[in-house]
Amino acid sequence: IIATIIASLSTVNGSCLELPFPLITITNQVCTVPTDCKGWQNIGINQNGVYYIQPDSGAAFQVYCDMETDGGGWTVFQRRQDGSVDFYRSWTDYENGFGDLSGEFWLGLSKIHRLTSKGINTLQIKIGDFEGNSYYAQYSTFSIGDASTEYRLNVSGYNSTGTAGDSLLYHNRSSFGTKDNVNDEKNCPIHWNGGWWFSKQIHCFLSHLNGRYEHQPDTFPDWSGVIWNSWKSGYTLKNAEMKIR
Repeated sequence: IIATIIASLSTVNGSCLELPFPLITITNQVCTVPTDCKGWQNIGINQNGVYYIQPDSGAAFQVYCDMETDGGGWTVFQRRQDGSVDFYRSWTDYENGFGDLSGEFWLGLSKIHRLTSKGINTLQIKIGDFEGNSYYAQYSTFSIGDASTEYRLNVSGYNSTGTAGDSLLYHNRSSFGTKDNVNDEKNCPIHWNGGWWFSKQIHCFLSHLNGRYEHQPDTFPDWSGVIWNSWKSGYTLKNAEMKIR
């Protein structure tokens, strides 16, 4: 497939070559980039890795594509696995993204909004503990608002067959908060060391996958760390990944 794409580039006009590689050419000699990882899968690309996508008329950007899990075609927008990246970051960092797409990273709120502003998007969350167990939660509808809403979370349709339980619907309609953009009365981003869609209800969160990374599990559930309450209560997790399709 890649060889075919490279060969076909010689037939298109120069403006196409200014777009980031890899590109796809269509018969009218206009170059287009797939809108998401599912688009890459649809043209025969089935390897996990970093690819360019262009979900709208804005600039193309790189994402990590999971082409193996549950049929593949997943666009990954968050990953925790080893604590190599600090997630206690500013609003600007969370808006633009940070980290390494092949390791720990946050894609960026502005990009996640572009990815989810059209159509219906399924969200899958995979989490793992320090004992080697892994589970998942899945939601049939996921999107976030634009910057004017502070990237408000819209999520519904929890799939009851998920093995991790639901810890995200509690956060539905919550805006995103960071240490320098606190939008709740409890100073949740500062107290819990990371940006998230913190709730304005009595508890800051039932899930917080951007919390401070702990390199070993706590001996008691203190809610400090990478948290998914419905599975491991207040105990920290070893890894987490959020992706859409």
